[in-house]
Amino acid sequence: EMYAFLMAQQNFRKRFSLTFEFPDYTCNELAQIFVELVQAKGFDLESTISVDVIGKLLERETTSSWRSERNGRICELLYTGARAEVRKRFRRATFDETEDIDPQLIFRSDIEAVMRDEFK
Repeated sequence: EMYAFLMAQQNFRKRFSLTFEFPDYTCNELAQIFVELVQAKGFDLESTISVDVIGKLLERETTSSWRSERNGRICELLYTGARAEVRKRFRRATFDETEDIDPQLIFRSDIEAVMRDEFK
């Protein structure tokens, strides 16, 4: 988008003698960023979840153009969605009076639900 804007505004473009290009993150890089974000926010991931698993889910559930449009923001979107799934599960457990729910644990099903329902 920025490139198209600068090309359309040649006089404006001349004011920038230096430009930077940042390549898009790979699915595994996005997965690593997500894992670090989750941990920084005080959440844990189910033991079956790894960077590789999340990377493969991103590859399967999203297109490269969709990822390119959002790039690093995908991690925040995924974290926010997964946190909402945890809250839903916790509310259901409270309503059903189930006591063994960890409100800080993200399941693989939470991540899959976010990708399936929101990442299209």
